Amino acid sequence: MNTKILLVAEEGEARSAYTGVLSKLGVEYDCIASPDEMTDTLINGVYNGLLVDVPTMIRCECEDKNRITRIMERFPVLRLMYNSRFGGIRGLAHGGTMRDNRSLSEFIQDECIPFTPRSIRVAERHDLVFNVLLLKDIDMEEMQAERTVTINVSEHGCFVYSVDQWEAASPAWLVVNEFEDKTPIELKVRWCSHWGKAMRLPGIGASFESMTTHQYVQLHSYL
Repeated sequence: MNTKILLVAEEGEARSAYTGVLSKLGVEYDCIASPDEMTDTLINGVYNGLLVDVPTMIRCECEDKNRITRIMERFPVLRLMYNSRFGGIRGLAHGGTMRDNRSLSEFIQDECIPFTPRSIRVAERHDLVFNVLLLKDIDMEEMQAERTVTINVSEHGCFVYSVDQWEAASPAWLVVNEFEDKTPIELKVRWCSHWGKAMRLPGIGASFESMTTHQYVQLHSYL
């Protein structure tokens, strides 16, 4: 399996310098511009390590710094600083000091390549089929809703089979046939798998944004 790195760096000169080195090393990578994007990215992909641009981290008003810290503890991490006039790229191992200069290539070779790539899970998923109505608008008529099923479910979200067109971050609503309370459950689409794009089930991975107490209790009775 190829080594794959998640780079957290704002667009600009520093990011270009980091990606230039990664390309020369033949390492696959994905880039995100903010630590707040880390959770969704690491849920949907597997990585051997994290590279974090220090100025990007400092400037980010992170929504949940504790969660980001916990995530970073699960991966090899190298913090980076870039100055084109004074030495170019400097690497700082997580928990180290500025004097502990680490090269990016050394970090990839010694820590990332031996590390088994992993993702993170919000919660354990269960193979659970609910018969559901999937709506793009809470005011949509029942006859216009997509009649479909869940493929797997956790206490925080679910994957719903769908051949409709969806976009990440868009809202959706779910009416679960097996629930006594048929109040539409608000979802947020975290990622999409479109029909015909890959040999896998089409649909949406979504988080539960709102749910009544009775629905939450009933959900847990199935998990």
